[in-house]
Amino acid sequence: MTGRTIGRISFIAPSTCLPRTSKSSLARTAKLISQGFGLADTDVEYGRALFSSDERIDHITAPTEERSREFKTVIRESDLIVSVAGGTGAEDVAFKIDRKDYKVIRERRPVFIGFSDFTFLLSEIYHHTRVPVIYFPSLKLGKGNSRKILPLIRGEEIQYRGRRWLTPPPARRLSGIPIGGNLSTFVNFLNRIDPPRFAWSRHILFIEDIHIDVEDIHRLLAALQRHNVLEKIRGIVIGSLYQYGKNHNYKKNQQDALNFILTYLHDLLRDRRRQGRPLPILAASNFGHNITRDLMAVPIGGRATISRSKKITFRMGS
Repeated sequence: MTGRTIGRISFIAPSTCLPRTSKSSLARTAKLISQGFGLADTDVEYGRALFSSDERIDHITAPTEERSREFKTVIRESDLIVSVAGGTGAEDVAFKIDRKDYKVIRERRPVFIGFSDFTFLLSEIYHHTRVPVIYFPSLKLGKGNSRKILPLIRGEEIQYRGRRWLTPPPARRLSGIPIGGNLSTFVNFLNRIDPPRFAWSRHILFIEDIHIDVEDIHRLLAALQRHNVLEKIRGIVIGSLYQYGKNHNYKKNQQDALNFILTYLHDLLRDRRRQGRPLPILAASNFGHNITRDLMAVPIGGRATISRSKKITFRMGS
């Protein structure tokens, strides 16, 4: 991935549309990215459904056929494909992508950026092609975050720092392939008759979520156990599990969620330690919804290295 060239950018809305008030944020994001790669305005394409809603289902931008047709077009023409919003609907498109489309992605290797509901498509793309993708909310790309996102796209290393270890840290450092994203969507991605297969022992699971409670977390963790993720995963990084806000309720809810996760995983953590396969878990305060400062961009399918001092190093290539 080193020296990745970007010649054309496409902004798409495979899920929920943007509010009209986000036009300035979209323009700022497009300007930062295009200038970062030395592109002209004509090298940036905006999807037709960015600000629209489907006539029959108003929480999605357009009918499935229209959204999937646009996706199939941009993977053949663009080098950087940016999903502008989360919400719901990406799963519709995922089931319209065929072997020819995945072959195009493997050969052209466009860079995908998306967040939240786009977890489903990012996971599908990585699963079928092993092409790295980036989990990041595109419209949070301010000047500060762009100093890391743009180098990451180019194939350079970037660094963040976690907040605290919830378990004993790794003996030396933790290295693996990042996977995950929005926890609810990632579990939904796994929950199918023929679940996607990954070598979980090579991966580090990065998870965040929004508007869930402890009962939701319980069900989601149980699903991860059912898919044999927690038994084999190399490590876990947990971001915000609620929409971030600078208030007492957020801090309490977040801490309650982390405490529950440790309680729920107590036996598994004990058994893995006894087997000589400890499961390091790191909490990160800069990963999740509604965070703007030093917001973590995770290269799903790339490479992550986490030190005992909580420094996280990412790169797109292996």
